[in-house]
Amino acid sequence: MVLYNITTKVEHGTRATWLQWMQQAYIPIMMDDGYFRDYKLSRLLGVDETDGITYALQFTLENMTTFQLYQQKKAFEHQSMHDLRYKEKALSFRSVLEVVDSGD
Repeated sequence: MVLYNITTKVEHGTRATWLQWMQQAYIPIMMDDGYFRDYKLSRLLGVDETDGITYALQFTLENMTTFQLYQQKKAFEHQSMHDLRYKEKALSFRSVLEVVDSGD
């Protein structure tokens, strides 16, 4: 199993609208494309929030092949949709993790 993680720092003044858009538009679009099994949206705790609130959005994929297909077909579109809408008000970086063990 693979986790696709998007960590985003959101400016305080943008937080409410960003969170609503993520839950009502962005995440449903990502899930509807069929690459991801499920997701979790979390807020990072114990970090400096002077410049904004940090969130981690994690999508679960069956395997690396599925992630590579996502990268080829949809990743640029999804990243651009977010980045064009929020520009410097919500800065993201992405990472891919291999699940080695799970309690599920």
